[in-house]
Amino acid sequence: MALPATQMVPDTPKLAPAPLGDWWDDVQWAVALSLLDAVLAPVVATGDARIEQQKKSKAAPDDRLQFDRSSFKTLPQAEFDAAVARTRAAFVTPPDASVIVECLADRASDNPNFLMGIRRTLNGVPPKDKKVLGGLLTMLSGRVGALALTGYYMPVQNQPVDVREKILQNWSRSWMPTLRKVSRMFQTLAQTSWTMSNTKFREVTGYTDFPKNWQPGPSFDYKFLQFGKDSTPAAADLETLDTDIVIVGSGCGGAVCAKILAAAGHRVVVVEKAYHYPQSQLPMPQNEGSRLLYENAGALATTDPAISVLAGACWGGGGTINWSVSLRTPDKVRQEWAEGQPGMSFLTSPAFDASMDRVCDFMGVNNVIENPSPSTAAAVDDEQSHRGRVILDNAIKLDFKAEALLQNTSGGKPHDDGHCHLGCSSAEKKGTSVSWLPAAAEAGAQFIEGFHVERVLFEGDDGTAIGGATASSIPHSTSDSGPKAVGVVGTWLSRDENGGVAGEKRTKKRVVVKAKKVIVSCGSLWSPVVLKKSGLANPQIGKNLHLHPCNFVNAYFDEETKPMDKGIITSICTSFEDLDGQYHGPRIESTCMVPYAIMTNLPWNSSLDFKTAAMRYQHMDGFISLTRDRDSGCVFPDPITGQPVVDYVPSALDREHAVEGVIGIARLCHAAGANEIRAYIAHTRPFTAATKADSNTNRDYKKDDPAFEAWVEEVRSAALSASPLWGGWNVATPFASAHQMGTCRMGDDSGQASVVNPRGQVWGTQGLYVADASVFPSASGVNPMVSTMAFADWIANGIVKEMSAN
Repeated sequence: MALPATQMVPDTPKLAPAPLGDWWDDVQWAVALSLLDAVLAPVVATGDARIEQQKKSKAAPDDRLQFDRSSFKTLPQAEFDAAVARTRAAFVTPPDASVIVECLADRASDNPNFLMGIRRTLNGVPPKDKKVLGGLLTMLSGRVGALALTGYYMPVQNQPVDVREKILQNWSRSWMPTLRKVSRMFQTLAQTSWTMSNTKFREVTGYTDFPKNWQPGPSFDYKFLQFGKDSTPAAADLETLDTDIVIVGSGCGGAVCAKILAAAGHRVVVVEKAYHYPQSQLPMPQNEGSRLLYENAGALATTDPAISVLAGACWGGGGTINWSVSLRTPDKVRQEWAEGQPGMSFLTSPAFDASMDRVCDFMGVNNVIENPSPSTAAAVDDEQSHRGRVILDNAIKLDFKAEALLQNTSGGKPHDDGHCHLGCSSAEKKGTSVSWLPAAAEAGAQFIEGFHVERVLFEGDDGTAIGGATASSIPHSTSDSGPKAVGVVGTWLSRDENGGVAGEKRTKKRVVVKAKKVIVSCGSLWSPVVLKKSGLANPQIGKNLHLHPCNFVNAYFDEETKPMDKGIITSICTSFEDLDGQYHGPRIESTCMVPYAIMTNLPWNSSLDFKTAAMRYQHMDGFISLTRDRDSGCVFPDPITGQPVVDYVPSALDREHAVEGVIGIARLCHAAGANEIRAYIAHTRPFTAATKADSNTNRDYKKDDPAFEAWVEEVRSAALSASPLWGGWNVATPFASAHQMGTCRMGDDSGQASVVNPRGQVWGTQGLYVADASVFPSASGVNPMVSTMAFADWIANGIVKEMSAN
């Protein structure tokens, strides 16, 4: 795709206008905004001129949102000056004190982009949850409700900001689980939108939305199928397309299947509910990228809702926005999957080895660091990020196991782009949209973007009926015979007149794709939903959900860490991966440093603490304790919206394992000389090492550090706290998941505890397959891209043989 000679930055696609937020009335919004403002309360010194200026200014940028916006959180001048001085002292090259003062004094609700971000995020919350929260906001707007829920007689929106901040602090430790959850929700909302939209944060930290010397790599010129003009969805208005194989989903599973089946000479159509964005539009800024590239506009959470769930919703799926790590399925996991079921023995066979070899070879998976031994880590500094070196170098001191990681990059180049969480502009990462899908197109595959599949069609269903099939329409059978899949039906939504997705003038059309075979590759969230909406009654559909729940740790260093330089994940520590003798436990990895991704769940204690912690971004490293979970949850369609509902709570065992990974990360950072370590565990203080002035003597690593060991025990105790009074485990502790697995489990048990057979065929059907991470028998324990693609390779090649035999 040719670029204008003057284009020096990505051509960011536009978002549709922010929703009006009419799910709440003005009073409810006033309460909500007053609490969001309290999370990021403006902090000034006593007597600051802004205090009087604010009282004289307009109450709010939107006259409907009236609440007390004239107050500041004030500190005595000496205390305020000390906070500014401490913040500046953390920098190698400190910003002017005036810039830090302006960032501290910033009021979130003065920024229209902050407000729009809040509304966009809340738009993705299920209607029933918004209604429940709206009822709580109404209670807080009155004296009686405010007294009952806050201990103050004054309505919340009329309270000064420092009192509102104290209310949120009290809620975070409340004996009522609901108040703890509400406090955490407001913190997360505010921190997410602030890091996405705040210009003063960028001024202090120097963060930019795209790499230095940005230059887009080559993009494939996709020719997506188009359909007729808008019409009523009656039978006569159905657009119909015939093919051999229709694949629902363009992610890691669907893309591999498309390439293999098209190369075998079959007519293939890949349908995807999301849209394609070329390299010239990547990476996107945080606000646009999270909305356009991720499921539910990046705002999906478990019902708990302690776990934020990140899943790709763009052309190429997770392969487009993942972090390039390419790990094979561990041998112990393959053995577990193969044991006890004769038909699953292929997972430990040379044939499955060959599947992994093929997908790795195709993507150019290389060890970008020639010698991954920790003992030679110093020789490969150019390829490792700062946080990657923290793992490799300090594993030696602690006698931990660590190694450099493989990546799917072309030509053996290290992938040095820390932005590709929001799209990879260079195309060096051989993700699905620049490798598998172009190869499928060159072999003759056709593609449809913006196509939301309603259901799979079986013989006798011509797609004219609107709405999903009933759950009892296809009784569960334990055989691989039964109703024959003959295609899919859904709604296609075109791009707007400008080629984007923000305009109102877009063609909508109901489309049927008829096919001999149907492959559902929508990922572990949507594949079970599509099957359920198609009338399949197997009770195992949607069960066995695994999430690799992750806890985070941040560490700060005297030197600049350059968080957006180098690859996102360049090394791994495996010392804790088998804590129960059954290969359950955490792996320690560095993580994405895009600000909203690392700071959304930063534990909140106060506005001052969060802002000063965020401003030290250029000295920050982030890590995850990625836990192979033993226990599982489920996915089911929301009865109103039809969207996936993720019902999952980390079990006691999995929480115990996760915190050991957190402590392992902290030990690595402590050994590396971090001056501060923050575990993302609610109600824990940061560990602060010796002062910078004493670093030459006191910052040297000491294996037995009583202060550090005491802090470790505080973290472990807080992470595992559970009592009837607290309503179970510490729900204020945040988790995140970028890996969803297992909801259409594969097995050779005639469907007793599985959804598909060892060939990927859905039990009780003909011609219907699933090929994505949902077929995993349990959690893979590693970043699942290679495992997903290997399963897809196995399933697709099986279909090729089957179709050749018929």
